[in-house]
Amino acid sequence: MVGGLPKVRWATWIPHGSWKDVFIGDYDYKYLFMPKWPYCRKDTTDRLPPFFAVNEPLPILLAAIMGLQHALAMTGGIVLGPIIVASTNPNTNITQYLTSVALMACGIGTFFHVVRFKIPFTRYYYGTGIVSVLGITTTQIVVGLNSITNLQAQGYSWNDAYGKFLGTNMVCSFATTLISFLPPRVLRKLFPTWIAGLTVFLVGVTLIGVAGITDWGGGCSLLNSTTGQPQNCTGNGQVELPFGSREYLGLGGLAFLFIILLETFGSPFARNSAIILAWLMAYAVAAIVKKDGKPYVDMAAVNEAPAGTFFWVHTFNIGIYPGAILPFIIGYWADAATAVGDITATEEASGIEQIGPRHDERIQGCLLADGFNCFLASCATSPPVNVFAQNNGIIAFTLCASRMAGVATAIWLFLFGVLGKIGAFFANTPTCVIGGITTFLFGSIAISGIKVLMNEGIDRRRRFIATVACSLGIGVIINPGWATDNLWVATATMPSGVRAVRDSVILVLETGYVFGWLVAMVLNLIVPHETGDPMERIRAARKAKGLVVPLSEEEGRAIEENQIHNPKMGFEGDSAHPTPVVPIDGSGVPTNQAGLGAVPANADYPGASYPPVQAHMA
Repeated sequence: MVGGLPKVRWATWIPHGSWKDVFIGDYDYKYLFMPKWPYCRKDTTDRLPPFFAVNEPLPILLAAIMGLQHALAMTGGIVLGPIIVASTNPNTNITQYLTSVALMACGIGTFFHVVRFKIPFTRYYYGTGIVSVLGITTTQIVVGLNSITNLQAQGYSWNDAYGKFLGTNMVCSFATTLISFLPPRVLRKLFPTWIAGLTVFLVGVTLIGVAGITDWGGGCSLLNSTTGQPQNCTGNGQVELPFGSREYLGLGGLAFLFIILLETFGSPFARNSAIILAWLMAYAVAAIVKKDGKPYVDMAAVNEAPAGTFFWVHTFNIGIYPGAILPFIIGYWADAATAVGDITATEEASGIEQIGPRHDERIQGCLLADGFNCFLASCATSPPVNVFAQNNGIIAFTLCASRMAGVATAIWLFLFGVLGKIGAFFANTPTCVIGGITTFLFGSIAISGIKVLMNEGIDRRRRFIATVACSLGIGVIINPGWATDNLWVATATMPSGVRAVRDSVILVLETGYVFGWLVAMVLNLIVPHETGDPMERIRAARKAKGLVVPLSEEEGRAIEENQIHNPKMGFEGDSAHPTPVVPIDGSGVPTNQAGLGAVPANADYPGASYPPVQAHMA
């Protein structure tokens, strides 16, 4: 056994048989590419494709198509990271380069995640051994953008600020590597998954405001921060218009609309690749239309870009930004907790176990690989990477969990990066089109955080902690100057050590998800847990007052199915038409648990599964 999965030789990943079996197979390719009219019931009865297990071989053509779907689904999210980080750098060549190296770094990291190997002379593994595709970590992009902006304000050039961003990530990435050696039980105790979900939600909300809606409106603020006068937005070809111009909103809205149309009417391939296909469609429209004879897409940058590129074509002076160390570590820990949920979701979609020692080995291999991959990516001048769950929908749609598709995905991503024209093409996208795409993409990140939070369950204690964390986190997102403008003002005479502490504190307070995560973790340690079942306490209190005792969900369902009488409720009549008896006061009005004339008892407990209540005289 290798990593909890059957040992797989490379030869078994290649199908055997005739030429057709090896390259094409008998797969129903029509299923992938045939659009459907969603309002016709006939479409719901179509034959589903066969399921391909984790270690099942695929025909080469099918593996290439499945891998392309995964790569296209991830490409949009991957290229947005470097574009956002480089948004304050006027040099488009740097943006093109970072886009390319990010794709290459994600391709290489995906390959090692999918293949997985055991570290010699240890019991630890590197990688997951399932179709785990890497993307650019959004949590570090938020901190990175704030860090680069702060360093530029201190007089550093963009290249030097980015070099400090890379160097700080090299150091902080080991925060994930080290916790990969902790037992799963300890890991879950230290980094609760529900807090990770809350953090991911705040990350999505942050990015919608910082990059989504802002870019959709043109990519600049309404007023110039220096002069206070209205300004025109650049980054949309040769067209420069004020923020929020209808031309910008129209092109961004077109990209947003294309996503909705592809999801509604598209084939499985189109739906799985909706982000990148909508991007390309809106890009094409922007390349055709003009404003006063000026284009929204200037292809000169694409034409001048090299046909091929690789790591270290551009280099940066590596340094450390002490003020960003704590926020980066918090980001890596949040990513680690989220990765547990991502891998579990991939296991579920792949039809393999989500608990037990094999699951724990995959989690350990994921965290170790994520931490070291971030270190290697930073060494290769790429923004940090981590596992995404964005491709799980493709596994569910296509029923293909084969690792051969994962290897094909890695190859596609690497090729996208090596071909320099592709990086230049994406970097040349009008900012307003990027805004339409990112608003949807970052919204999906926020919703995925809510999903993780809800999957873990919300009791009164967690609801209280989430309320406090979201209140402060979202408040800081809306107004980051709340506690940063005058709380601790930096001075020219401030010692370097004090300045580092000050920058760290301010960076935490102005980054909503970091502040929210920190508040949630502190409250999770000090707020006491509730003892006992709250519903049992309610039943006991009501029974002591002689009031109606609320039912459990099981009892309610049984009564609805006419299977039992409920002696606790004092039912009268036959089992088909039970009528609970409710105490009434002297005026003949039903009373609630507080003894006040009010609505029937079942309305006192929304969601309770028992029939409407009628009052009867005792």
